[in-house]
Amino acid sequence: MVSSKKVRKKRKPSDLLQFVALSIIAGFITAGLLVPPTAAAGMAATSSINWFKGLPDNMSDGPLSKPSVLYASDGKTELATFYAQNRTEVPLDKISQPMQDAIIAVEDRKFYDHGAISPVGIGRALVNNILRPNNRQGASTLTQQYVNNLLIDTAEQTGGDATETLGANKGYVEKIIEMKLAISMEENKSKDEILEGYLNIVNLGGANYGVEAAAYYYWGISAAELNPAQAATLAGMVQAPNVYRPNKNPEYSKERRNLVLGTMLRDGKITQKEYDNAVNSELDLDIHTTDSGCSAAGVNAYFCNYVMSALYGDESFGATEEDRINSIYRGGYKIISTLDTRAQDSAKKSVEATQPSTNNIDDVNAALVSVEPKNGYIKAMAQNSDYADAKDDHSTSLYSYNVDPQYGGTTGFQPGSTFKPVVLANWIDKGKSVNQVIDGTALNYPASTHWNAKCLDGGAFRFTEKPEGFTFQNAEGGYRQWGTVAFGMKNSINSFLFRMVFESDLCDIQEMADKLHVHQWTGDTAYNPKILTSNIGAIEVSPLTMASAYATFANDGVYCEPMATTKVENRDGSVKKEYKPACSEQISKDVANGVNYVLKQVLVDGSGWQRGIGLPDASAAKTGTTDNSTQTWMVGYTKGLSTASWVGNLQEGSRSLNGLSINGQRSAYVDGATFAGTQWQRYMNETAKRYNTDKFAQPSNKVLGLG
Repeated sequence: MVSSKKVRKKRKPSDLLQFVALSIIAGFITAGLLVPPTAAAGMAATSSINWFKGLPDNMSDGPLSKPSVLYASDGKTELATFYAQNRTEVPLDKISQPMQDAIIAVEDRKFYDHGAISPVGIGRALVNNILRPNNRQGASTLTQQYVNNLLIDTAEQTGGDATETLGANKGYVEKIIEMKLAISMEENKSKDEILEGYLNIVNLGGANYGVEAAAYYYWGISAAELNPAQAATLAGMVQAPNVYRPNKNPEYSKERRNLVLGTMLRDGKITQKEYDNAVNSELDLDIHTTDSGCSAAGVNAYFCNYVMSALYGDESFGATEEDRINSIYRGGYKIISTLDTRAQDSAKKSVEATQPSTNNIDDVNAALVSVEPKNGYIKAMAQNSDYADAKDDHSTSLYSYNVDPQYGGTTGFQPGSTFKPVVLANWIDKGKSVNQVIDGTALNYPASTHWNAKCLDGGAFRFTEKPEGFTFQNAEGGYRQWGTVAFGMKNSINSFLFRMVFESDLCDIQEMADKLHVHQWTGDTAYNPKILTSNIGAIEVSPLTMASAYATFANDGVYCEPMATTKVENRDGSVKKEYKPACSEQISKDVANGVNYVLKQVLVDGSGWQRGIGLPDASAAKTGTTDNSTQTWMVGYTKGLSTASWVGNLQEGSRSLNGLSINGQRSAYVDGATFAGTQWQRYMNETAKRYNTDKFAQPSNKVLGLG
């Protein structure tokens, strides 16, 4: 039978330490240290006082965790917000008086009368904690709570464990240190400054920190507009933010709100009528979310993900990726990107006009990306999907079709004939003319054919995979003839292309691909001299890679690495990091002019003749179509804008686009000019003329074959 007598709890070693700590605190009270600092001046020193004075008394009260914001190139248009703590700091005079009164009434009603710590509160807590050890009280003043929150915030910003800080899980000795820090705080700050800091740091449910962010989240108003009922609701949450969160536990929230209103009435901060009206009111929430991250960036989400992927790899923001993410989500940075919002809207409109994401029954994918040749700035990046987990209706994707995997993209797509200008650039670079007449009749090169390849053993490559040698087809009949290099290139005739390859060196073509940074997602060259079909795009590259390569032709032979961020500013407006264009001459100006001379003909009387943009001497392009019309492209440019347009298959392997439903149309044959070309034309017609449209310079007589 269990005895009805109360069993005395067995003492633990820690109880003795707690008793000693309690005695020290009691000694401080007796010594008068725990009153306002001015009253403590001149007190006789004791060993306890000397120990107390030897504790830390310095701490930083900022900067607080603050959201970082990604902006468009204008530095004003917000694209996305990143935060661990949603906070907007405001001065005390921008916080309503009811809000100030409510927090003081419920948390520290004598805040303006006592010092950093309250002797009466400590005495009451001591008695309670001795008599009721399982129901401890903290006796914290607002100043102590502010210190507490600062310690937690500092730990979180520096990647520490907030549960191990003074602020989160205090014992008696830690409590004494907190008191010392609070005393130091009040020696250096006014009561109003402390109240302002507290109201800007305190958690008010979820990721909402500070009264300004909370006022907007719960009611769509500023902190200056908070009325007594709203102020009491927020003040009541401080004790347990997520327990009393009004949109999660409305009944608990109202009960707690009414308790706070009672303290405000008691202290004469509101009238009886104001009290009655407030306690009888509903919570009247009007939730306004401030979504965090690229998923909330709408049409800019894929570009946003590209930017952030690059920043997360930038050691300027921390030694590890975890440190960098923590820094960005708490550092309050202003991230200024290269995005042109008008160009972006046009790009999104263009890809959706090709195949709307909302009615994509055959899962046809479309993408477009645009860079500024003179600096590599990415001006637009769009695709016909929304940024989200994939849905069965093909309207969403987490993959960017425009970029490499390390930036949230795919392994790329075969570019088809849009690779041919690389062969053309090499042709010109080796001193040959674009008007040289060559034999474009052959559709077969025997296995004995010697393909020059100085980087391979023996200085040559022979295609021996099939007894008959290397065989291919032209996309259309009627073009097996002799003609100029320019004729073969503008009409995208494979038999002309392979004659050029035969009269070149495969390893030189590989070097040209490297110069133009035509690379695989791994960073390796996208050209293999042992794979002859590499010359007609049997490789996988991203649209951004192709847009940047073609930008070299537009920029007089100077290649600029694609970039999406120009500057990151600290919260005080100083520059955290400025990103400069990384440009270098890769081909001569005359080679670039030669390529431009040929490719501008594509839009006049070549394979893309229907896709001109009214700038016959200032625009150039190349179409591309893979075998069986699996992937289709048009990559083109002006002096001021280089754009890659792609329509194809992401998930469907070698499936043909022929006969598929593309915006309600079913075409028997789809090539680069069909949908990708229309998409490019639609976008460039709207956008190109806002950038440089100077005419391309004529190449030298040597390039033209005139001397």
